[in-house]
Amino acid sequence: MEKEISIEGYNSNWAKEFEAEKVKLKEILNDKVISIEHIGSTSIKGLGAKPILDIAIGLKDLKTVMEFIEPLEKLGYEFVYHKEFAERRFFRKGEWRAGTHHLHFYEFEGEH
Repeated sequence: MEKEISIEGYNSNWAKEFEAEKVKLKEILNDKVISIEHIGSTSIKGLGAKPILDIAIGLKDLKTVMEFIEPLEKLGYEFVYHKEFAERRFFRKGEWRAGTHHLHFYEFEGEH
């Protein structure tokens, strides 16, 4: 589904949606995750944004992400490989150009 990119006015539900998603992610990612943070435009109170929740997840080792592909698929996430971004792993929830959530996995306290 192709959807036109739009900026919406700030929505206080974005923070609530993040907290609910964080609980689900913690259940799957367990003790291998060091940090789960709401990032990007939707995380800034009062700022308009594309209605996509960006979530940064810090791990000791990015190789661990491969263990999460199947469990995250059950939550509706798709692993998207980007060879030009070797320092992160990316998942999208929702269809291309109509997604609702982006997960960005990084090495915790790494260079990136």
